[in-house]
Amino acid sequence: MNIKTKYLGEIEVSEEQIIHFPNGLLGFENSKEFVLLDIVESPYFKFLQDVHNSYISFTIINPWDFFKDYDVELDDGELLKIDIDPNKENHMEIYSVVTLGSKFKESTTNLLAPIVINLSAKKGKQFILNDSTYTTKHKLFPEGLGE
Repeated sequence: MNIKTKYLGEIEVSEEQIIHFPNGLLGFENSKEFVLLDIVESPYFKFLQDVHNSYISFTIINPWDFFKDYDVELDDGELLKIDIDPNKENHMEIYSVVTLGSKFKESTTNLLAPIVINLSAKKGKQFILNDSTYTTKHKLFPEGLGE
């Protein structure tokens, strides 16, 4: 099937690529089907593109690529809602949403609300970490980098 994307124009995706978010994402509860799209120029960034709304697309990262000490504790009951069994090996990935700054070096990421994707079941959920020191605006790059 062909979908229109915010940044990559019209592209072809298969039904198997669609990830279902039963509750949508924070602030986008009506957006329930997304695809992960690689950004050819960057191995660190991806797009999480809404299948039905071309204007809804998030730039995401694997938080450990930028924050080696990132620590996430997720509720087992909530993980089960996307078929992730904490007692079994699961094929899952965790991402955080990036907000691009007016200058790239000013970009931030939301470490407080990671997106967890069960790649086997093609289901996803955004979590809000409880009792966390993380915020929604962690700088991706240390001060002085690129200046």
